[in-house]
This record gives sequence, C-alpha cells and structure tokens, in this order.
Amino acid sequence: MTIGQRIQQIRLGLGLSQEEFGAKLGTTRQTVSRWELDQSYPELAKIVLISRLFSVTTDSILKDGITTFDNETEVFACGVYRSANAEIVETEKYALKYYSSPDKSVLGTKLYAGYESKKRLVAVCERNQAENVTEYAYFLQDSDIVISNCDRLGAALGEAYDTSAVRTMRRLEKFYVDHSAKPLPKVKEAGFSKCLTLWRMADSYQADADQFSFSLCTGKTDYIFSVIPEDANIYCGASYNIVFDIGLFGGRQFFRIRNYKDNREEFCGFSCDFSYEAKNITIPIEQCVPGKYTRTDQGLAWAVKRYTDDEIVLQGCDDDEYKYCRLDRRDERFMLCEEKSEG
Repeated sequence: MTIGQRIQQIRLGLGLSQEEFGAKLGTTRQTVSRWELDQSYPELAKIVLISRLFSVTTDSILKDGITTFDNETEVFACGVYRSANAEIVETEKYALKYYSSPDKSVLGTKLYAGYESKKRLVAVCERNQAENVTEYAYFLQDSDIVISNCDRLGAALGEAYDTSAVRTMRRLEKFYVDHSAKPLPKVKEAGFSKCLTLWRMADSYQADADQFSFSLCTGKTDYIFSVIPEDANIYCGASYNIVFDIGLFGGRQFFRIRNYKDNREEFCGFSCDFSYEAKNITIPIEQCVPGKYTRTDQGLAWAVKRYTDDEIVLQGCDDDEYKYCRLDRRDERFMLCEEKSEG
C-alpha cells in the first residue's frame, strides 16, 4: 500500500471529504487529491499533524511506502554512500547524487524528491569540461513547470530514483531523521559546539522561477546545489566541515561545480575527488581567535564572531559571514546514530 493509499484509507475511515480533511490540516482539497493519487507527498510536518489529529502513528502512514528500514531500529536509516564515480546522500525525503564520468570530463548533480521508491528527479545540473558548458533543469516546487537551459536535461526530469544503486556502494555515514519535534537547544543551554552540530544537521529545499536551492548537512559533510537562472549562477559543492569549541573547521571541498555568467569569473572552478576522506585533520585550536578566521594547509577555521541564544555568526574569509539560526525552516532534521541508540 502506498502513502497516498494509506492517507485515503485514514480519511475514508473518518468519513471526511477531501475538502474537510484538507481543512483540518490547513491545506486544499486539490493537495489532498494529489497525495492520494501519489502525485505528490505531504511534508513530514503534515504527516506528524495527521498522526496527532487522527490518532494514527507516523509509521502506519509511511512504513508501507518505504522499503529501506534499519533492521535494528525499524526506522529509515539515512546514509552517505560512495563509489569510484559517485556519492549519494539518501534521506527519507530526498536523494542527492554527485557523479562524474570515469575520465571526469562530465560532472553532475541530481536531486530526487519523494519517499523511497517514489522519489523522482526534480533537479539536475551537468558540467561538460571539454565543451566548457554548464547546463541545468529543475521543476518549480509542487509543479510540472520546467526551468531549464537544456532540453535534454529538462526531458530527464521526473525519472525514477534507482533505490538499488546504493547497495553496491560503500556507506560512509549513517544517521536518522529526527521526528521528535523537540525544540533545538539554545546557546546558553548547550554551548557553541553542540548547537552548531544540531542546528546544521538538516536539509532545506526551495524551487521558484528566480532560484533553485537545496542544502543538506549530515553533521560531517555539507552539500549544496543551487541555481540562479538570471546570472547562470550555479553552485554544486560537497565539503567536510568539522565543529570545534568556538567555530567550524572547513576541510577540503571534494566536489565542486561553480559557474557564474557562463564561467567567466575567476572564482569559477570544477573539481571531483571521491577518494578523498577527512582523516587526520588537525584543527589549529591554539591559533583560533574569536571573530577571526585562521588559514592552514588543511583548511580554514571560522570562529564565532557574534551570537545570541538563537543565532551564531561565524567569521569567514575576508568579509564573509556564515550565519546559523536555531529557528530556520528545515524540511528534515537529523540525528546521529549514537543519539538514536541512546534514546
């Protein structure tokens, strides 16, 4: 039974019309209809609301529609998977894939959205090194309207995610979606290090005519996929970032597609090294000064510049600032394996 079929079963069991059901959830009849037809999927916040309003468990809504569950915990195990030519981050709601051709002449990024076997391609970017061309395509959010500079990539949108792909890949990280809805800690409650870790472990997605943007942080690795069509401003990157007592240490960026105004700017560049791992990195804590950044041959340390209970601002390179907010909107919030096992 699919997620849509389970939602329909719950609604019919309550004797509610699609309009009445949607009104209780703060959404429209059309949205409920799309859910039940498996044309789109409710955000996790809506699933939690269905659970609370109608006294059903989130598992009873999701579990039949999700096939990859952790054997020990009986919940979906998110993960980072790697092969010689690709890296995939798989969560309940998304699958983000960075990839390259064997000779690294083509680099690409794909984002799939939906639940497990129902994930579909919603955005793609490819860089052809030989032809010096960077192309992209994405769906507007909750729409079939395509924004694209490439008919070939536009036609690929909607393709199904291959859930078997990760079975032949090496898993680098394992984590879970946090469904607890507990407030994230404030700085005075947990300190800089804990707050930077927990506040950052999330993903966020938006896609409108002006910009497509997806970001995801596992706690060890930061991923970004962004397209601003007006300037041909494209950025796909993956890098190791390590939290320490007064800031964040930015390790090597091992995947990068950077294009701006057709790659005419000096900061544009491309790289791909799926063999790299952040091992034996020494953070120069003794050199770090609050409000400043420290450059080393292994990376950059960004120290806290200012903060409140709900916001931490780090000093980046030159005039750059990196802002992390406790109350930012998140599509999914993550927790580490050890936190799950302790709970």
